[in-house]
Amino acid sequence: MTRVPPGHPEGYLEGFANIYGEAALAIKALRDGEAIPEEVQYPTVQDGLLGMRFIDACIRSSQANSAWVKL
Repeated sequence: MTRVPPGHPEGYLEGFANIYGEAALAIKALRDGEAIPEEVQYPTVQDGLLGMRFIDACIRSSQANSAWVKL
């Protein structure tokens, strides 16, 4: 899923290109009445929720003088 070395500034854009490309494959499969191929990977709503929970925990930790908080 990567074509540039780690830390390269184009990696940010490449990440979005991967998401859009994978989502397009899923949309095309559904449009054509086919199952989404197992190898297709893209973030789900659940993935986004987990990310938001992590960010919330980071903020709460920062507000508590960097104390560990439950995720």
